[in-house]
Amino acid sequence: MWSILSLSLYFLFALTNLSVAQTPVIIKMGNVIGDSTAGRMPLHTGQIQKLISKKITEYTNGEVIWEVLDGKRPDIPVFLMPGMTAKGDIIQATNVPSLFMPKVPEMGIQAIPFLFDGDEHSRRFINSEADKWMSEKVEKVYNVKVLGSFHHSNAVSINGTSPIYEPEDFSEKVLNDFSKSWAPMWVNIKPKELHYIGYAEAAEGKLIEAGSTIEVNIGMLQNNHIQRLHERFKYLTLVPNMYNIYYTILINNDVWDGLTKFQQDGISSAIRDGQEASIALHLDTMMWAMQLIQSEGVDIHFITSAERKKWKDEFYPKIKQSIIEESTNPAKTAAMIKKIENLTKDLEWK
Repeated sequence: MWSILSLSLYFLFALTNLSVAQTPVIIKMGNVIGDSTAGRMPLHTGQIQKLISKKITEYTNGEVIWEVLDGKRPDIPVFLMPGMTAKGDIIQATNVPSLFMPKVPEMGIQAIPFLFDGDEHSRRFINSEADKWMSEKVEKVYNVKVLGSFHHSNAVSINGTSPIYEPEDFSEKVLNDFSKSWAPMWVNIKPKELHYIGYAEAAEGKLIEAGSTIEVNIGMLQNNHIQRLHERFKYLTLVPNMYNIYYTILINNDVWDGLTKFQQDGISSAIRDGQEASIALHLDTMMWAMQLIQSEGVDIHFITSAERKKWKDEFYPKIKQSIIEESTNPAKTAAMIKKIENLTKDLEWK
């Protein structure tokens, strides 16, 4: 016979376990994608983050809540996100541009001009041997778990106050360049000046303000509208794969290790869904951006095959060699670059 005390203790224990079982694990993810009221198209990376968050809830039966924090928060600077994720007190995960992890110089491989030939090439890189090799380096250097990377963009726009069709057209121009890591590109073709005005400053009007001397800007197509580039730069050359940007999703090691296998599998499945969606959603954003830019009166030129060959011959070898020399293991890095080159070998015309 159960005593009243025994029954009371039993039900208390059962209710306590039920309460614990129903308490979800909340993982807060740092986010660099900030929304704007300035009429920007719905940037696909934000959509991917929402998709992953939704799928994590679905695949874990609500046991894990993946909370995507507001983007561009001053208390969560993008360059500190990997370290903050490793610490785990404010954020336990992050989705950071792969190029914003300077402690791993090999991540610069993604910025080698024309290493990738197109969107299919970009898709095949995801979860490739080279991708996983870079992820292992990130895990070791930043003390985090890499859940995966997904495609952000390869639609590079060259905005000019005059047309930019040939590599020589950069000569003697005041150029807002992509990154200081591209300095070796300009050994032969020498711009008049190099500037490095970033996305945030450009979104505030830095490139188009009165007194601006910038004649050429290298950036991403989807950023043109919010940066109001059409107000100064009336010519745009679209140069796909002049560089690629992937985002890498990181999670705190202790948080990951504390999850059940069911929860880990659910998160991994959601990440794969996001990866698979990234190419299609990127293309959707680019179509939106093209229509928007055309409506703003910008003259758009799509780089031709002949022009692309000239650009690649001029720029590709210089940055490739620079990345190899700056890496921790030049021979291994060169081999991984070769593997990336060969990802679409089967698609070449015979």
